[in-house]
Formats: sequence, structure tokens, C-alpha cells
Amino acid sequence: MSLSRVVVSASVFLSSINLASAKEIPVQGRLFAGMETIDPKNVNETIEAQGLKKFESINRLGIEITYPLHRYLDIGIRYTKRLADVEESPANASTDYSAKIDQDSMLLLARVSLFKTDLLYFDLYAGVGGSNTTLKVKTASQDGEFTRRASGDWVATPYAAAGASFAIGYKKFYLVFEGGYESNKVDGFTRTGSASTSIDTLDLSGGYFSLGLMFDGVPGTVK
Repeated sequence: MSLSRVVVSASVFLSSINLASAKEIPVQGRLFAGMETIDPKNVNETIEAQGLKKFESINRLGIEITYPLHRYLDIGIRYTKRLADVEESPANASTDYSAKIDQDSMLLLARVSLFKTDLLYFDLYAGVGGSNTTLKVKTASQDGEFTRRASGDWVATPYAAAGASFAIGYKKFYLVFEGGYESNKVDGFTRTGSASTSIDTLDLSGGYFSLGLMFDGVPGTVK
């Protein structure tokens, strides 16, 4: 799923909110990057036995757009890209063995604002969505790919998330800190190459922290 398609999908979704007439409303946009702690035991047991390091964290970056539904409630959509890779243990320059995770996620979410001034902002959020995932493993004994993807722009497996964010800035522009937890378990893989049959799930659930930029009150039009 390309980022351009995600942005278009977000615009279409948010533009479908039914208001009586066209009006300008304050849109909130966020760009973020961070890290999530993970422990995919099923995968780690297999790749460690084949000489690779285990997955302990995954990088996450993305974009979020929300519209105000109520004075204290915003709803919207978030796209997140997750990437992680591990190499041999110990490292060996003469081989090219590794394991890599690549996941695209979409989340429909609601944010409840608890405190907001021109300088400070604090809120809570929760949401549900879905993911498309690829796991590639190359070792001395296997060289294959595990995929769980839906066709087109659909997502294959469900996931949920909840957390809180705190922002410091001035009026429309903030530096935002966010922490939370994601429930994100992938199964039902399609295997290609010499992919191991001992891997049947990939659990990417865990706590995360991210740092980003928030643009609050940017003018947007909804019909």
C-alpha cells in the first residue's frame, strides 16, 4: 500500500462525514516516528536456532489526520509503516543472512482532548484497524517469505491500539510525544521459497513511544 494511496483514502474517508453544508473546520495532522518493543516468540525461537539475532523492537513511522466531531472529540485515520531487521549472531560479513519485517497498517481512531491551550496539549486515543505484513527470512537452512496481505488497498489482519499524547508548542504547531500499546498479531501466512513451517504467527503486540510534529487547527473543508 503506497503512502499516496493512504493519503487519498484518508481524504475520502474524512470527506464522507455528513454535514448539512460545506464549511471550513480545523483539521489536525500529525507526522510521527518512533519505536515499539516486541517479542514474537514463535519467530524468534526459529531464527535464533538458525543463527540470527532475535527481534526485540520495531521502528514505526506514519501520518495521521483527524477532524473534530465534538468539542472534545476528534475522529480520523492513521497510517503506520513498521520496519525491523536482524542479522546473524555473531555478524558475518561473508554471508547475507537476515530476517526482515515490513508492515503497513491503517487505524480508524478517536481522540478525546483533556487539556488544550496555545502552549500545551494532552489527549487520549483508541482505535481499531488492520494490517498487511511481510516477513522475509534468509539463513543457511531457509530462504523464504511469509506474507499476509489483502488485494488492492484492503488490509488482511486486524489490530487495535490505545494511548496518550502530550504536546508542547505554540498555537497551531506542536512537538508531540505519544505512548501507548498495540495489539497486533498476524497469522494465516502464505509461504514462498523455502520458508519454514515452524513459523505460523508473528506477534507484533507491545508498548511504543513516538515523537512527532502536530499541526492543529489547519483549515479544511468538509461537505
